Amino acid sequence: MKTKGAQAFAVASIMTIITGYIACKKGSDDNTSPGKKTDSAIVDPVTITHGMQLTTSIVGPAGIGISTFTTVPGGTFTGTALSGWGSLARTVAKGGEVIDGFTFPEGTVVLQGANITSQLTVNSGWLVLRGCKGGMLLNHPTGNGGGGAALYCELTHFNTVGYKDNCQPAAGIVYRCYFPHFGLENVYSDNITVTENWITPDPAAAGSDDHIDAIQTWGGQSYLNFSRNHLEFNGPYSQAGGFSGLVAMYSDGANNNGYEGYDHITIKDNYFVLHSYGIALHAPLGVAVNNIVVTGNRWKWADGFDKDYTNAVYRNNSWSMPNYKDKVNGNSWADNKWADGPYKDQFLLPNNSTSTTEY
Repeated sequence: MKTKGAQAFAVASIMTIITGYIACKKGSDDNTSPGKKTDSAIVDPVTITHGMQLTTSIVGPAGIGISTFTTVPGGTFTGTALSGWGSLARTVAKGGEVIDGFTFPEGTVVLQGANITSQLTVNSGWLVLRGCKGGMLLNHPTGNGGGGAALYCELTHFNTVGYKDNCQPAAGIVYRCYFPHFGLENVYSDNITVTENWITPDPAAAGSDDHIDAIQTWGGQSYLNFSRNHLEFNGPYSQAGGFSGLVAMYSDGANNNGYEGYDHITIKDNYFVLHSYGIALHAPLGVAVNNIVVTGNRWKWADGFDKDYTNAVYRNNSWSMPNYKDKVNGNSWADNKWADGPYKDQFLLPNNSTSTTEY
């Protein structure tokens, strides 16, 4: 893991590095921990083990019972609450605080129940949006030590900058959020957790030639965890829609601190809903990949597929594929299956074929 000075992860109490990705350990079933204050708006949410179990009623503000919002301004955040936020914002006290199972350090600003009128650009410090509506960019310079999270929010976007821009937030967390029309199009930094979200981007505007992804990474990144999400493109479905990848892990990051590959990546227990256009999983190709675990994912069948050449998994014979066999370099591909259709419970392999036997 890349750690740079104060960036050596301020979120230290229960956020730990486990098998190479950022994982959350809850102190108890009600998300409490001795000496820590836990946010009061629902502390016992519905527990899920797979993205197939998600519904829109348990993500976004509705998931914690928030249905009314106060309009507040967006703008640039540099460690303290913006003046227009008033009593919707509070600051985490000494000793840190557990919020929805994640621990945040002293000084973190928590904004709850807000309808944010413009993008929030986080340049320093820690900011948590909880039960809010809006969009967020983590824009911390490398070594700044700050980060950001969106918990139970309805988001237009959540983006993070990376080494190619001389930036690197300590970490970014997106948990139980609802993306009804857009996705995470620019996730370019390390230490990103995207778990239990409902992500359904719209097609590109007619004639725009836009490129649409649900989660997009650049390459040259480490410690990414994309797990237990519902991922699906909204219709109408046509070539002009610009649909690309639901999880699109590209390899364009040669300027990311001199590294263009991927290390310590988890893609686990997601539900990919396929239609006639767009790719479900574009795993890294053509670059060095270490410690990538792709397991437990399920794909919804769409009529008209060839079982050995679908848009479930992207494959380009011109680019090398990571060696997932025998856990070479810590890489693993297992228990990835069709969820329904004529090949229900058969295995999807990394070469984009369907098999009755495990990879």
